[in-house]
Amino acid sequence: MLRRLFQQLEDPGAWAGRLDYLKVRDMPDSGMGSLCFVSPMRSPHERRFGRRVAELQFNDVDGVAILASLNVDDEGELYELDIWRTDFKPVIKLSPP
Repeated sequence: MLRRLFQQLEDPGAWAGRLDYLKVRDMPDSGMGSLCFVSPMRSPHERRFGRRVAELQFNDVDGVAILASLNVDDEGELYELDIWRTDFKPVIKLSPP
């Protein structure tokens, strides 16, 4: 999914090369699967949402829409992969086409 989101960015190769080195932590989102990217330079309390840079919309296996948004922080670094199932229930299977 991240590779598909990175393809939407202005310079996808620059971001995709980081995939093997990214550190993430689960976000408390009631089972939707969102991730927060850990910054080696800044603590979580110092970081602020900047903007959405890419998004995918697809259906879960039961047909309910899921929106996955790739967000950067206020300094342009990867901030979070926000996953939202439109009925607010836990995601069954993350499998975008």
